[in-house]
Amino acid sequence: MYPFRKISTFVVLILFSLFAFSNAASAASAEEYIKLGAQAAEQGDYEKAAAAFRLATKADPESAAAFYNLGVAYQKLGMPRQAEESYLEAIRLKPDYTGSYLNLGTVMNEQGRYEEAIGILERGLALDPRNAALYYNLGNALEKLGDDARALESFQKVNELAPEFPDAWHRSGVILGRMKRYEEAIRHYRKALELDLNLDSSLFNLGAALGNTGDWEGQAQTTEKLLERRPDLALGWYNLGVARWRLGQIPEATVAFRRATELDSGYAYAWNNLSQCLTKTGEYVDAVVTARKAVELEPGLVAAWNSLGLAALGAEDLGAAEDAYTKALKLLPDSPEAHFGLGLISALRGNRQGAPDRIKILEKLQSPLAEQLRKQISR
Repeated sequence: MYPFRKISTFVVLILFSLFAFSNAASAASAEEYIKLGAQAAEQGDYEKAAAAFRLATKADPESAAAFYNLGVAYQKLGMPRQAEESYLEAIRLKPDYTGSYLNLGTVMNEQGRYEEAIGILERGLALDPRNAALYYNLGNALEKLGDDARALESFQKVNELAPEFPDAWHRSGVILGRMKRYEEAIRHYRKALELDLNLDSSLFNLGAALGNTGDWEGQAQTTEKLLERRPDLALGWYNLGVARWRLGQIPEATVAFRRATELDSGYAYAWNNLSQCLTKTGEYVDAVVTARKAVELEPGLVAAWNSLGLAALGAEDLGAAEDAYTKALKLLPDSPEAHFGLGLISALRGNRQGAPDRIKILEKLQSPLAEQLRKQISR
């Protein structure tokens, strides 16, 4: 948002050289009220600032500066309707001042009126096609509407015009990530962090993007840096757990997933992954408990039912395992893990036909688990 426009001598010349005042007295009066309003705003007293700017508009109804500043005060006070009316009047009086378009677009964005905001911001850009702030707000509106291609163009324009603005690099990185252009996203996040080392959102997303390229060590190291500052971030611990799991570091992954569940007891995916870690290390009873927690939280999570089945198998509770895998298949009839588990249970129970039937299903699914199940039952 553009700031209040102070009425210094230099600014007065710029602001008022194009205006014809009805009389010198009213102009001087409006100028004084604007000065008072700007002083109040600097002190954080926006109620007083708004009152002074209202007096300025009464003293000179043709003062675009008065209406613009009044709009800023209303915006600071959380009065969007009044701010919008003030900016529209400022635009009517001085249609070539882009600050009014920028702030009006911001008001509309904050109200979820993205299409209207785009129209206003584009009007501003028609006047000033090198205004980075207008492009940034336009990118935000376009992104909210799901138009990632145009939003990316807007943010990249900001990167070109104002390369020291980290937020635009971050937003363009987010969109590139959604487009699965991970290498580009990584470069944009790193640029954002180069400009602002404390931009936690970029650090978090950088770690995730590194993981998406298969750089699990990079994801782990980046996420650990984030957790040094944000040790309370459950999603950060979860991502660290994923990276450590992928690196085959199961004890470290277990610690990370457990920490995620401690910070967010409703995090079903963390409970599920913790169960898989515990099964991997042979802690089957605890693995069953954590998998049950996952399915209680997310009954539709197929992976959690499969995790429960695997943990119950390890605990030699074939009934619980069969029940879990059966529920997984109700949710996803083509779940290879569930067919594998049920085939193994059939073999353990001495059902000669059950396992081969599951192998046939797995072969139709072109799952490598078909060969694994064949090896299991041939032992």
